[in-house]
Amino acid sequence: MKFTPYLAVAIAGMAIFSACEKDSEMVTVNIGELPTLNASTDSLILLQENAADTAVIFNWSPLDVNWSNNEVSTNILTYEVQISTKERNFQGAPILTIDAQGTTAAATVQQLNTAMIEAKLPLEERSNLVARLALTLAPNKVQYSNVLELKVTPYEDVVMLPSLFIAGALNNWIHSNDFRVGSINSDTKYEGYANFTAGNLAFKFSSQANWGGTNYGGTTGKLSNAGNADNLEVPAAGYYLLKADTEALTWTATPVTWGIIGAAAKGWGDNDDVALTYDETENVWTATVDFSAGPFKFRANKAWTISFGAGARAGVLSYGGGDLQITEAGRYLVTLDLRNAGYYTYTIEAQ
Repeated sequence: MKFTPYLAVAIAGMAIFSACEKDSEMVTVNIGELPTLNASTDSLILLQENAADTAVIFNWSPLDVNWSNNEVSTNILTYEVQISTKERNFQGAPILTIDAQGTTAAATVQQLNTAMIEAKLPLEERSNLVARLALTLAPNKVQYSNVLELKVTPYEDVVMLPSLFIAGALNNWIHSNDFRVGSINSDTKYEGYANFTAGNLAFKFSSQANWGGTNYGGTTGKLSNAGNADNLEVPAAGYYLLKADTEALTWTATPVTWGIIGAAAKGWGDNDDVALTYDETENVWTATVDFSAGPFKFRANKAWTISFGAGARAGVLSYGGGDLQITEAGRYLVTLDLRNAGYYTYTIEAQ
């Protein structure tokens, strides 16, 4: 027999009516009371070192689904847990949707943290979230459980690549995570950006955050790990892309300035770059731009030799990546952040 389902909702449950084309038999599906959603915790402080761990587990009792004719019964029920901010209260898309495994669903620390970052919630501060269970018997018939409140503190998701440290006159010869070149492919090739001021041009690369590892000095274009190697030096003050290869024992320093190009800004022409300004206090590049809806990219020196497009996740950049997008025209503060060696990011904030 071929059944075509027709749906109706009752207060205490849901009835699905199916008419049999052969003999007009009516089949009904009734459900019991909606289950109560429970969570393993209602307060979380997320930590990057626990990114792969389970942050929260949701569980509930199975919903009773009864067919009037078991010969034609089928598993039509699906569950998912939806998480939103308390402020939005499920207006618009949830910030995170978790598919169920039976009558449980779990989110890892990284899943929850990433969702909060992409929702632009404040980092290292507690935010109020809400969670509910969505029960679907048909695409246009979704029932929702009780709503739980969660208090969650996300962390700043910092990816630190294998690195060489930059110590020199630019930072009083101190090793720190703020001055590094990173290996994007975890090999012997490193890159990163640094700003040099007049009279503070000398530096060395170090394999660890002190002088106790392998230290690289040398000459123009050549590295040396000899203890008496001369300091490396850039030719003049400015902002540089530094590259080093510890196997080939070579290095380069390319002076760069940054701009925005694309249909969302002034266009894609050779002279259409909108200049970014370097902030020496925050060590980032910024501009306030009147954007149209459309694509754009970042590029250095008004050329495509060094350019950034969309990376693997929102807010992360990739060399030569796809177009970045402005979805709504308006005035925006653009920040290009190249401080984390090899893992570059940007933000767009409406003004």
